[in-house]
Amino acid sequence: MHTLLLILGVFFGSVAGLIVLGFIVSALKSNVHQITTWDPAVDIPLAEAQAAAEGYPHRALVAFDIFVNVVLLKGQQDETISTHCWRASLEGKIWGDVMCWWLNLFQDNHGPQAASGDLLRATERCEVLKKALGL
Repeated sequence: MHTLLLILGVFFGSVAGLIVLGFIVSALKSNVHQITTWDPAVDIPLAEAQAAAEGYPHRALVAFDIFVNVVLLKGQQDETISTHCWRASLEGKIWGDVMCWWLNLFQDNHGPQAASGDLLRATERCEVLKKALGL
């Protein structure tokens, strides 16, 4: 019984800490800039350019992100947790809405930005494989 209470305490404490962290980052961020709306014509190329400039440490973290998405969330093998949550939100799933709300505390329009990065990585990989296959 004590073990269960400890596990529940750690879980709910972690969730509360993550929410508080999100609000702190959001408050700091709001002092720096205004929230922007997502304009696909402008923002997708910008997000793709940012993803294209990622260094090795960031790419390794993205690979870990995709691994966790596949293993724990039963997501697709070519998308990050953020993109998976954003797609779930678009499908009207509550867990996707909650995760997108939390991620948007850290970065405006986080879901579409993550999806743009995933799209760029997938497109680049397709081009490499087409070349290798002689297509």
